[in-house]
Amino acid sequence: MSTAAAAPRTGAVLADLLPATRTRDIALVVGGAVLTGLAAQLSVPVPGSPVPVTGQTFAALLVGTALGPRRGFLSLAIYTLVGMVGMPWFSAGSSGPGGASFGYVLGMLLAATV
Repeated sequence: MSTAAAAPRTGAVLADLLPATRTRDIALVVGGAVLTGLAAQLSVPVPGSPVPVTGQTFAALLVGTALGPRRGFLSLAIYTLVGMVGMPWFSAGSSGPGGASFGYVLGMLLAATV
């Protein structure tokens, strides 16, 4: 058993390695939304379930981890809002607030902040 103490967490995330500008933050937030939309198209159907396993789960966790809670939440909020108004980038190319997997999309907003 090691007696080494863990280093204190500073709160910095991968996105903080880039020079801080408003343009950087906008690009990262929009890029995270696009990454999540593209990853949602990678879909594996689960027999007996209307909800497939998609890449959007991985993308949501990656976006939240790399961008931090505030930018991650904003990124997934954009992903959700754009999908609700008609962009077909939810799983299986669907859009809108209906569907069996929309609850998962809303849950990913919270997952990005953890």
